[in-house]
Amino acid sequence: MFDLKCSMQAQLDNLWLKPEDLAGGLGIRVSSVRKWLDPELDCMPVKDAFDWISDQIEKLGDLTLQCLNDANDSYEKFGQHIVRWYRDEDLPDTEPGGLYNLASRLAADQLAAKGIECSTVYASRDGEWIEQNLDFSPDIDLKAAFAAQADALGVPTSEIAAALGITNRSVKDWKNPKRDTMLPVDEAWDFLDEYAEALDIRTAELLEIMPNPMPYHPMTRLGTLTKQQRIDNRAAQAAARQIMGDGKVVVDFVYV
Repeated sequence: MFDLKCSMQAQLDNLWLKPEDLAGGLGIRVSSVRKWLDPELDCMPVKDAFDWISDQIEKLGDLTLQCLNDANDSYEKFGQHIVRWYRDEDLPDTEPGGLYNLASRLAADQLAAKGIECSTVYASRDGEWIEQNLDFSPDIDLKAAFAAQADALGVPTSEIAAALGITNRSVKDWKNPKRDTMLPVDEAWDFLDEYAEALDIRTAELLEIMPNPMPYHPMTRLGTLTKQQRIDNRAAQAAARQIMGDGKVVVDFVYV
């Protein structure tokens, strides 16, 4: 049986969207969205919710193209391809920051596939700041690069802090463009590398058995997952994209 709730959760995750984004887009309460996603409740997602998600998929294509154009413009201006990374305060409340950052990631991946080096810089950085930091290319903005890697892996601030035995505030300072002297330490980068390796291993395991539907973990009612559940879900997304790459197979998701 097709799992409508899980399908919606998987689509949101694939677009780097949160229940709060969907609630804002539909003008409803976040609690209503969480009920749609909760496998223990009978509340089912409405058609308007899936229509909104479809609109975001179309919007993602436009945003990615804009990111590529902006990266090319940056090369003409600075001699370096640059994609922007957004924090919540960089966009209006009605705009989902995750979708914008996914577009930046996709643009960077497309450039990398062509052998073009690309830097990730916070959207709040102006041209003067970029010019002053070009000597550090490609790591023009270490804070943005760190945030981008963590976001792409789906690693929350609290998990990085717990792994390193430090406070959440310290990790937030590493990401905060206003705290330029507070840069992520080597151990933090190592943690992200190890996390990425664990994700690759789990993705390979799923590709070997190619389950369809793909197992997926539901969030708790507080919107949380364990570390392994996050890795499993990200790996399920990555495996599904590879399996569906030729367009001949459709992979569904089901809550476990």
